[in-house]
Amino acid sequence: MAITVGLANALPYNASGSSPWGGPFVWWFDLNLLFVAHTFSAVLAGLLVSGSLLLFAHCGLRGDFFARYGLMVLAVCVGGALLGVFLYNSIILLDDQQPMPAGLMEVLFTIAFPAVAGGILGAVEGVFLAFPLAWSLGRFGNETTAQVESRA
Repeated sequence: MAITVGLANALPYNASGSSPWGGPFVWWFDLNLLFVAHTFSAVLAGLLVSGSLLLFAHCGLRGDFFARYGLMVLAVCVGGALLGVFLYNSIILLDDQQPMPAGLMEVLFTIAFPAVAGGILGAVEGVFLAFPLAWSLGRFGNETTAQVESRA
């Protein structure tokens, strides 16, 4: 699911960002190296966030709906911050028209600004995406021992 959300974010980003006419509503979908970098960065961000969520918060995923909802909002927010850094830096590395950061402050800015912007967009997106994600984790998740004992 995290990979699907990351790819759904990378496709419109590439289509609107690659427009040679410069407008946000002029879509120009092009399969080039930048598109491949956006796709791989979306998959990498999705896998990193979902893997770390399963590693560090597995007990919270078996909790009630609001615990799962909060974890999903946090996961989409962190994924958005990570994806923002990956997407922006892939543009800097692969686009010839973008200048490379020269000093330490410019490097920190190219990391901090996309992380904050992606985190804010991820938090807004996570509020809406967390409802079906938390429901599906509760619906299709493993039964805990408390649920099995309450049925007996």
